Amino acid sequence: MGSEEVNIIIFLDKDPARAALQFQRMNLFDQNRTIWIQSAKEAISIIREYRGKIDIVSLGYDLTDLEYNHPARADNGLEVVRVLEKEDTKLYKDVRFIVHSWNTQQGNKMSRRLAAAGFRVLNRPFGS
Repeated sequence: MGSEEVNIIIFLDKDPARAALQFQRMNLFDQNRTIWIQSAKEAISIIREYRGKIDIVSLGYDLTDLEYNHPARADNGLEVVRVLEKEDTKLYKDVRFIVHSWNTQQGNKMSRRLAAAGFRVLNRPFGS
């Protein structure tokens, strides 16, 4: 009997407490296939590395301790969206994107842009 490959879940968020809470809310199967990432650069790398082997990408926006993280910066969740907008959406047809940011304005922007690019996306602020 061969072993089947299991698709991963990517959780992008800077907050270790939020990542731990998300992990606790998951069943054991999902816990074992989740990768927690804290930077946009690493998220982009992991998304590309595991392309075709991803079930869910959950994105936060604010990834720094800055009071105001300008959308043009490369160290927020919107950077991941900008990169994905340039990708072929067919490569991610089975991926569900969840924007879990509490930053309503930027979270909505991320969701709208992902949807406009043809990705399956759900805007669900963390804990709602």
